[in-house]
Amino acid sequence: MRFEPAILTVAAGTTVTWVNDDKSPHTVTDRGRVFRSAALDTKDSFSYTFATPGEFTYFCTLHPMMVGKIVVKPAGSSS
Repeated sequence: MRFEPAILTVAAGTTVTWVNDDKSPHTVTDRGRVFRSAALDTKDSFSYTFATPGEFTYFCTLHPMMVGKIVVKPAGSSS
């Protein structure tokens, strides 16, 4: 009942894929409404390509205590 890793840092242009390894369904929903998955059953996945730098906090609409963050750095950034 958590996202792993809780915080992920990627470069702009990276596609992130979430896979539900839990027995309960979950969603991946950005608080800023940039992306939103349907309910993901066990082994289902959802992918999103982060084109622009920024911080994207997301949660599971079915289990709101599940939260995570994607930190997107400019492409070619060293950190």
